[in-house]
Amino acid sequence: MKTFCLLCLTGLLATYNANAQQIIGRVTDKSGRGLEGASISLIGTADGATADSTGRFRFGTASHPPYRLTVSYIGYKTTTADASAGSEIKIVMGKDPSTLQPVVISAGAFSAGDKNKGAVMTAMDVVSVAGNGGDVANAARTLPGAQQIGEREGLFVRGGAGSETRQFVDGTLVPSPYFASMPGLPQFNRISSPFLFDGIVFSTGGYSAAYGQGLSGALILETQDLPEKSSAVIGISPMVAVAGVQKLAKNGRSSLGLSTRYMTWHYYAKAVPQNPEYATGPAYSITEANYRQRTGKTGMLKVYANFGYHQAELYREDIDSAALLNRFASTDRNLYLNISHRSRPGKNYRLDLGAALNYNSADISRGMVNRDKTTTHPEGPVFAGKFSEYRSRERSLQGKAVLTRYFEGGHLVLAGAEAQIGEMDELYAGFAEGEWRLHHAVALRTGARWEYSRLSGKGNIAPRVSLAVRTGTYSQINAAYGIYYQQAERRWRMEEPSLPQAKASHYILNYTRKENGRIFRAEGFYKQYDRLLKTYPSTNMSGSGYANGLEMFWRDKKSVPNFDYWISYSYLHTRRDHLDYPLPLQPDFAAPHTLSVVAKRFFEKISTNVNVSWSLAAGRPYYDFTPDHQIRQQGTTRAYNVVNLGFAHMLSLFPKWKQKDFTVIASGINNVLGTRQVFGYDFSYNGQTKSPITLPATRNYFIGIFMSLGIDRTEDYLNDNL
Repeated sequence: MKTFCLLCLTGLLATYNANAQQIIGRVTDKSGRGLEGASISLIGTADGATADSTGRFRFGTASHPPYRLTVSYIGYKTTTADASAGSEIKIVMGKDPSTLQPVVISAGAFSAGDKNKGAVMTAMDVVSVAGNGGDVANAARTLPGAQQIGEREGLFVRGGAGSETRQFVDGTLVPSPYFASMPGLPQFNRISSPFLFDGIVFSTGGYSAAYGQGLSGALILETQDLPEKSSAVIGISPMVAVAGVQKLAKNGRSSLGLSTRYMTWHYYAKAVPQNPEYATGPAYSITEANYRQRTGKTGMLKVYANFGYHQAELYREDIDSAALLNRFASTDRNLYLNISHRSRPGKNYRLDLGAALNYNSADISRGMVNRDKTTTHPEGPVFAGKFSEYRSRERSLQGKAVLTRYFEGGHLVLAGAEAQIGEMDELYAGFAEGEWRLHHAVALRTGARWEYSRLSGKGNIAPRVSLAVRTGTYSQINAAYGIYYQQAERRWRMEEPSLPQAKASHYILNYTRKENGRIFRAEGFYKQYDRLLKTYPSTNMSGSGYANGLEMFWRDKKSVPNFDYWISYSYLHTRRDHLDYPLPLQPDFAAPHTLSVVAKRFFEKISTNVNVSWSLAAGRPYYDFTPDHQIRQQGTTRAYNVVNLGFAHMLSLFPKWKQKDFTVIASGINNVLGTRQVFGYDFSYNGQTKSPITLPATRNYFIGIFMSLGIDRTEDYLNDNL
C-alpha cells in the first residue's frame, strides 16, 4: 500500500513538473549582498518562494506568461519585476530610509499594513474575518490584549476601560470615534473602512511619544496617498447600502473621493426578532469625502471628512415592574475633518503638518412607558433614576507639527508640538524622540512627552524608552517602558475642573519570530495605575490599580497550502479601585483568559473564501452595589463562547465591460452554535432580581452583494490570504 501511494505521489509530481515553468533568480541589495528571507510572489497566483542565504530563489508555476513578480523584504522598498521562465532574473532592492531595520522596535504594537512584510493583519484580513463586520476596531479584538466585550463599544485593552484606547488618523486624535452609546448594545465605529488606510497599528502599550491621551492603548491609522486608478463601489444587503467613487486625475497628481453608507436594523429586526424592541432604527448614515494632491516633488496634501448620523429608539422590560417598559432614545451627529501635509524640506528631513476639526451633538433621553407605549411617570425611589435628559454639543480643534531628521546608519530624531482646543479646556503638548541603531542587531528608541492642561493649570512629563535586540536571523527581543496620561471625560471635568490627568506606567517585554509566512509572538506586561477617576464619595483622581499578564500570538500562512490561520491567547490579572468601587476589584469588563482562533481557506478554482473565527473567554465578574456603595452580591458570568462563519464568493458579472467589475457575494452567521452569551446583569432596586445582559438575538445573519469597478481585488485575496 505504501509503495502504491508513493508511486501515485511520484506520478503526480512528475506530471506537475512536466507542465510547470521554472522561475529562477537572485535578490540583492545595491552592494550585491544576497537578501536572505526576501519574499517573492508571482502576481495573480499563489506561487512564490523565499530567498535562501545567498538571495537565490526558484519555484515552479503552471500559469501562462507574461510573468510579473513582486518582491518584499524588511527595510527595503517593495519591488516589481518582469520574469521569463527558465531565465535567471536579478532583482536589486533599495533601502527605505524611513525604517529602522533590520531591527524593528515593536514592543506592544501590532502592525497591520500591506506595505509591512511582517504585518500581523492586512486590510483584506479585516473584511474577510468572520464576525468583524469590516470594522478595523472589531478586527483588533482577535489580537492579544483585547477583551471580548459584546455589550458596549470600545477597545478594552489589558485591564483598561474602552475609553482608554484612543484612535488617531494621520497623527491627530479622533475625539468621538463611536456613535453615542446605547444601553447593553455595542456601537459602530464611525471610521471603519480598512481600505481607506495604508497603515494600521494597534498598540497595547509602549507607543511613541508623538501620541498622547491614551492611557492603555492606541489604534493608529494612516490614510492612503493617491489611489492606483479610478474606481467605484456599490453594495446592498438587508441592513446596509453603500456607494462610492474615487477619481484619479489624468495627470496622476490628485484624486477626489466620495462615499456614503446607510445601515438600519429596522427591516432585519422584523425577520429576526430582537431584544430590546426597536421602535426606531437603530439607523446610521456615514458620508466620507477625501482629496489627495501632490505638492511639489515630495509633498502630499490629504483632506479627509467624515459625517455620521445615528438615530435610535428602543424599549426594554423594566426589572422593577412587569407592567412597565424602559424607553431609551438618542440622536447623534458628528463631523470630523482632517487635513494633513507631508513634505521633505531637505534631503534628510521630513515635515508632517496636521489639523483636525470635530463637532459632535448628542440628544439622549430615558424614561418609562406603559405596555401601550404611552408615557408614564411612576413615583418613588425605585423609579427616580430611570428618567433623564441629556443634551451635549462639543467642538474641538487640533493642530500638530512634527519634524524628522534622518541620519546615516538608520538613526533618526523627531520633535514636534500639538494643541487640542475644546470649549472647556486647552491641552498643549511638546515631544521629542530619537531612534538609534546602536548595532546591526540592536535598536533603541528614547523619547519624552510634555502635556499641559489650561483648565487644571497642571503639566506632566512622560518619558518613554523602547529597546529591540535581534537574537537570530528571524527573531528578536523587545522591551519598553513608558508613562501615559489621559484627561477625565468632559462631564467629570465640568463637575471638578481641577482634576489632574489619569496616569499609567507600562512595562513590556516580548519575543517575536517571523519566518517564511509564520509569526510567533509572546509578550509579558505590567501596568500600574497611579491615578484613576473616583466618583464616590466625591469626584477626584485618588483611584489606583494594576494589570499584569502574558499574551501569545501565532500565525501560519505556509504550513498547509491555501490555508491561513492565527491563534491568540491572553492571560490577565487586574484590580482597579475606580468610579464607585468601595475597594479594589477585578473590573466587570476584564476576563482572566481570552482565546481567539481564526482560520481562512481560499478556493481558487471556485473563487471562494471560507473563514471561521472562534472566540472564547472566561467569565467576567459582576457586582450589585447598594445605595451606599457596598457590595450586595457578586459573582462570575458564564464563559463567552462564539463561533462565526463567513463566505465570500468572487466573480465578474460584466466581464466584457471596459472596466471589469470585481464582485463579491458575501454571507455569514455569527454565533453559529447558538450559545447563550451573558455579559453581566442588571439588578432590581432591592437587589432581589437580576436580569442578564445578552445579545439582541441568539444568532446574527448577513448576506449582501458588493461590486467594485476599476480595482480588481483578486490579487489581494491571493497575496494576503494564501
